[in-house]
Amino acid sequence: MDGRDVIEPGGERILIVEDQVEFAELLRLWLDRHGWQTLMARDGGEALRVFEEEGADLVLLDIGLPGPNGWEVIGRIRERSQVPVLMVTALGSEADRIRGLRAGADDYMNKPVSFPELIARVQAALRRARPHAAATEDPGIIMRGPVHIYPRSHRVLIGGIEIHLTPTEFRLLRYLAEHPGELVAHRELLQAVWGPTYGDDTQLLRVTMRNLRAKLASAAPERRFIATEYGLGYRFSEG
Repeated sequence: MDGRDVIEPGGERILIVEDQVEFAELLRLWLDRHGWQTLMARDGGEALRVFEEEGADLVLLDIGLPGPNGWEVIGRIRERSQVPVLMVTALGSEADRIRGLRAGADDYMNKPVSFPELIARVQAALRRARPHAAATEDPGIIMRGPVHIYPRSHRVLIGGIEIHLTPTEFRLLRYLAEHPGELVAHRELLQAVWGPTYGDDTQLLRVTMRNLRAKLASAAPERRFIATEYGLGYRFSEG
């Protein structure tokens, strides 16, 4: 299982990967209180086994784990699944945050955490990952030159070559492609893709944009689909 089964909002399975027992139990308590199903893993090896056998709709992942550490775990998860991953860790440097986002994390929180904020971020990540999260979403194919975006199946093809995006990268590309040629400000992108509380997190946007551009370039190295307007935002073109 890879965590992509369609289930009703509120019943999702969340895998908690945390070796600090007291903190893990607090996470479980808060998540259970909001109606989610929780799975637990105390080390990297157990995390990969549980993910393989049970699946998950979202992973809360520590980095400093016994056995395979969090960097190795997210690498293995990303080899086979685009399930949302939120890193929750004591490693709070800018370099660690950037490394986590580049590795494919959808979000990154430093300990000690605000549990209400954590819940809000979990809700936002799950909402972004649902195939039919918003009733206003247009289910039609978006075609911008060689870029074809399929919202229902969460697929992106460039010149017939499929690229595999995380849910956040997909929403970022889709939002820009829905506004071709327009300058989309940083704050607008953050709030549209991550949620209303993310308007000032430009580092999160920059790192995710870098990952997205690298994937686009892997399929069309001679094209540039997203232009930077420095200090302002981004603009989508057909390259």
